[in-house]
Amino acid sequence: MKAVILAGGKGTRLRPLTYAVPKPLLPINEKPMMEHIILHMKSHGITEFIISVGYLGYQIKNYFKDGAEWGVKIEYSEEDTPLGTAGCLSPIRDKLTETFLLIGGDNLTNINFKKFIEFHKSHKGIASVALFELKQKVEYGVYSIDKDKKITKFEEKPSFKYNAGTMIFCLEPEIFDFIPKTDSKSPKPINITDHILPKLIESNRPIYGFPFCDYWIDVGRISDYDEVNGGILSKQIKEEKRSLKKE
Repeated sequence: MKAVILAGGKGTRLRPLTYAVPKPLLPINEKPMMEHIILHMKSHGITEFIISVGYLGYQIKNYFKDGAEWGVKIEYSEEDTPLGTAGCLSPIRDKLTETFLLIGGDNLTNINFKKFIEFHKSHKGIASVALFELKQKVEYGVYSIDKDKKITKFEEKPSFKYNAGTMIFCLEPEIFDFIPKTDSKSPKPINITDHILPKLIESNRPIYGFPFCDYWIDVGRISDYDEVNGGILSKQIKEEKRSLKKE
């Protein structure tokens, strides 16, 4: 099975760290973020990758090359302009003729990919998305009222749970029936969550959610990057502040 890794974004929320280095190459425990992703997927038998690159993509290509050093096979698809998380699949549709995985190059996880793939195949859907449990606590008391504005229920700072989506998908080639071919003259970004999933639901095509409780984080912000690195950035900032005070 092939896996497509999305690595074309500019990582603007991680600036200034991403001014000179693409987000997937930011180090975590002395290894680039995407190296952790590739090695984990390899441990589940996934050894063929297509990496969609854009911003500073030459650095990613120079680092991973053909993947032989990691015992995997890597190809690249280059975006001259941003194509989106689904639009970037259009140029490589001829290489994705069987069930394949799609994952963001900033999605660190220890999800069991074997179970995810088995789940997808057993449900026979066109797409499956890995879901994590998102808990959100409201900071205020919440009131329910009826049509006459009479209070019928009160909850003090309640918590809500949702099935939230990751950028980890298992997809069938039929997905390309819903992805417009890229217009080379004026391409517009097409995203799988914004544009493709709503089409699938509207057309009543079977898509499924795979709830999992394994570790997962989207390293999209400075705080996320600091978290996965054990708070190194926070410590550095505190030390710099102490130094400034001494001066």
